[in-house]
This record gives sequence, structure tokens and C-alpha cells, in this order.
Amino acid sequence: MTADPFAGDPHAILLLSRALAEHRDDVEAGARRVERSGADADDWTGAAKERFSVTVASMTPAARRLVSRLDTAVDVLDRYALAVRQIRDEAERLRCGQVQLEAEAAANAVALAAARMATSSADATESDATRVRRLASEADDLAAATARYEGAWDDLVRRRAAADREAASGLSDAHVLGVAPSYLGALRTMSDQDFLRAIAGLPPEVLAEQGRDVADRLEGMSPGVVQEWWDGLGGRGSAGEHSAAQDALITGLPGVIGNLKGVPYWARDQANRSAAQRAYAEAKDAVKLAQDKYERAVGRAAQAVAQRELIAARERCDQFENLTAGGRKHLQLLHEVARQMVSFAPSHPPTGAFSVGDLDRADSVSYLVPGMGSSLQDTTQYMTAASRVVALHQVLNTEHTTAMVTWIGYEAPPNFLTTGDRGVFEDEYAIAGAKELAADLQGFRATRPGAHLDVVAHSYGSTVAAIALHDHPELGVRSFVTLGSAGIPSDVPDAAATHAEHMYAAQAVERYDVAFIGRKYSVPHRLDPTDHFGATRIDTFEGNRVNVHDLGVHSATNDDYGYLDAGTNSLLTTARVTLP
Repeated sequence: MTADPFAGDPHAILLLSRALAEHRDDVEAGARRVERSGADADDWTGAAKERFSVTVASMTPAARRLVSRLDTAVDVLDRYALAVRQIRDEAERLRCGQVQLEAEAAANAVALAAARMATSSADATESDATRVRRLASEADDLAAATARYEGAWDDLVRRRAAADREAASGLSDAHVLGVAPSYLGALRTMSDQDFLRAIAGLPPEVLAEQGRDVADRLEGMSPGVVQEWWDGLGGRGSAGEHSAAQDALITGLPGVIGNLKGVPYWARDQANRSAAQRAYAEAKDAVKLAQDKYERAVGRAAQAVAQRELIAARERCDQFENLTAGGRKHLQLLHEVARQMVSFAPSHPPTGAFSVGDLDRADSVSYLVPGMGSSLQDTTQYMTAASRVVALHQVLNTEHTTAMVTWIGYEAPPNFLTTGDRGVFEDEYAIAGAKELAADLQGFRATRPGAHLDVVAHSYGSTVAAIALHDHPELGVRSFVTLGSAGIPSDVPDAAATHAEHMYAAQAVERYDVAFIGRKYSVPHRLDPTDHFGATRIDTFEGNRVNVHDLGVHSATNDDYGYLDAGTNSLLTTARVTLP
């Protein structure tokens, strides 16, 4: 903004005001639809209704606050446009008057000079002297008029400056921005306790605007601090026991709360589902754009580039689609259990985890860590495998509840058999993945210190898990189970070095010797957990004999059996050793 009375375009200001008014109308219409959908869910029952009701209850007040803020902004802009137009019109009149005065003053000055010259001549008359006096008086009048115009112009400059200040103040008011700018700066200097109290009082739409400042501060806190803070905000037992502050945080910061260690899993589930649905929608849009680019590409080179981008966009979209489908996948269980999206990150590649069972209440929780080539696109496949373990839990022990997490929380090495990539023979992926796994297990321990915790790892996942458990003895893992291990790093010399109470290892005679090749050609060389390592060996010949490296492949059209296929001893043993 500027104090120049001619600056600015009132029409452009009004166009901005109209755009905000249209946005306000859209928000109002959306809020009404949300309210109607909330009423439509009255006949629902169970956790799905609770999650839906929580979301609706937090969205409607947030929409009303946003409408109010937009209304205020529209009023400020309308007043500003009117003031700018009035000042510009008056400035135009003043400028015209000033130009006229300058012309008259110039003509007067010329005439006065000539008159004075005439009075100094020998034949000067009284009329010449009278003319000088008249022109001098007119010059004084013109000077006074010029001074008045200059005063009026200065007044316009002051009015324009005042209008600018009023508009700037109105648009930066807390009722428009949702929070005062000075308060935003203060967040960075607050103590952890003051910071946590402050953000718990912010509405969701304000939280959503804070960017990485709030997110980074929260993510840097220990799970214990986060857990104590969250518990202090209200109910934490289920989606049906929550506070307004918790709702605001879930709605305003879904990408943060969904992965924040120390937050209970019912809240993380709600936040992650919201973040994943948004990422999926964006991924579908990206596929459309990539498809359009491919269809418009001219020339072989341009088409090749566009085709690679389209393939990558489709693969990413498929990963998000399969992850979100985890909540709907039919599972063969004795009785249904809650499913929770434990974590989600729309990174490249995206990562995430889904549980079969309620992590906030289960007496025993197992983490299933997959191996090479795994991605979110395999979510439902791993959930099916996990559900077989949980189903056996339900049959073998009806007194306790269990849950199993399909943890695809790291970038796995590509499948060597299909890509030729040798990453599976090295430890770099495992070292990075172990940090992520350990962090998630620490987060679980913070919220569920008394629950049994087990880790079941397949293929290269056993390499990841062994490093995490070796480096973090405080995790208190009860059973560590490896299935077709790609090898344990030599830094973990035996079962005792994993710090698990018990370690079990299964190694089948696999077609193509996939696990054996992974160990044999590993650099540095990795150990076989079934060969004098100190782990209890799981027989893979009893029952349905395991003959391939996969976790689950058996079907009406496939006679092969993977490690967690129905009827295998490896499935039965895994279920038994992970029981409460």
C-alpha cells in the first residue's frame, strides 16, 4: 500500500473482495452438506460412526469460523475500495484545478512583468500603475489558491495513508488471520510446556496454517512428553472419548498427529486416514496431468520422458489406493477387530502402516516387517497375512486381545529377481529402515508400556529388525521371529544380541533359494539365524510344507505355500509365540 492518492485500482480491490465472497459462499455450502451428512449417519453404529462423528463435529465449527473471517475480510476490502475510489476522484479534481491555477499563474506573471515594464517608461500613465496593482493582487489570490490546493492535496495524502493503515490493520486482525502475527512469533520462543498449551488452544484452521514451525517442534519432542501432554487434553481411550482440543489438532495437523510418537493410535488413525485420502486425491490428479502430458508429447524423446512420468504417477497412485483400501479389505477373522492406520508419509516412496486390531487396547501387539520389493502397494497382501496370525490368536486364546501391524515404514530395497538391483545384498536400506522401525516401536512403548511387544520379520525385514532391536534394548521385545531371513548383520552375532526374550527363525527349502542367495552374496556377509545363532528353529515341513519365499501365495489356483499361509507350521508357531 502507498500514500499516493492516485495509487491502487478500486476495481481490482473489489474483484478480490468478490472472489473472497464466492469462497465464503462455497465454504457455507460445504458446511451445510457436512451437517446434513452428519444427520444421515444417525443410524450407524460402531467405530466407523465414532470416527465420522468426530470429523463432522470438528469441521462444522471450523467452517463457521472461516466464514466469519472471510466476511470480515470482504467488509474491509469493500470499505477500502470505496475509500480509494473517493480519494482518487478528489485527487483528480484537485489535479485539474492545480493545472488550471498553474496556467493562470504563469499568464499572470507574464502580464505583471509587462505591466511593470510599462510603468517605468517615460510615457507611463496612471492606468499602467492601476494595471500593475490589479495584476499583483491577482497574483496574491492565485498564490493563496495554490496554497489551499496544496493543503487539500496534503489532506488527501493523509486520508489515503489512514485508509491504507485501516485496511492493513483490518486484514491482519486476529479475527481475519485467526491468530495475531505477534503471537505466531512468540510460539518459537516458548518453553515446551507453554508451546504445547498454546497450540492446544488454537482452532484447526489456524493450526493448518502454521506450516513446519509447529510440526518440527512437536516431532522433536520425546514420546513420553507428547503422551503426557495428549493425555492432559482429554479422553484418549477411543475415538468416542475425545476433547475439542484433540479434535482441533487431528483436523488441523493430520500429517503431524498421524505420525507423532506418544499420541494414542485412535487419534493417529483418524489423522492418517485424512492425510492419506488427501494424498490419494492429489495422486489421481497427478495421473491425469501426466496422461495429458503424454498425449500431447511430440517426438520420440519427449514421449519417452512423458511415459516414464506417467508410469511413476500411476505407481504412486496405486500405492495410495492400496493403503486406503486396507480399511475395507475383507479379512478371515473369527470376529472383526478395529483397524488403524498407524502411520503415513507421502514421501518418495510413500510409507505407512496398518494394524489388524486396536493398538490402544490389545494385550499383545506384533509388528510385521516386510522385505525386499515391499511397498504400500502390498498393504492389503500383508494385512491378509497378518490377519491369519490374528485369527489363530482368536482361536488359541479367547481371554486376551491381540493386534498385528503391517509395517511398511521404510524404503525397502528393490526386488533383485525382477529388477537386478543389488541393494538387497547391502545394509544401507536396513540401517535407514532400522531407525524408522525403532522410532515407531519407541512410540508404541510410550503409549502402551505394559503391553507385550513382538516383532515378526520376513526376508530383508529381518535385517532391518535385527539392527533396530540390537541398538535399542529398552524396547522390551518379547518374541523376535524371522521368516526366510536375508541374513542378520555380523554386528548382531547371536540371538541374545537382539535383546528379545526369545528368538525364533524359520527357513524353508525355497524354490530358487531366494533367502539363501540374499545371505550368500551379502556384503558384508550376513548370518543365517537358523544356523547356530541361538534362535529356536521353526520347522517348515510340518503341515502344509513351505516351498516359496513369499509370506502368502496359496489359493485355489496356486498349490504353493508361503511362510504365513494357512495350515503351515510356520504360521501356527508364529501365532503361538506372539500370544499374550
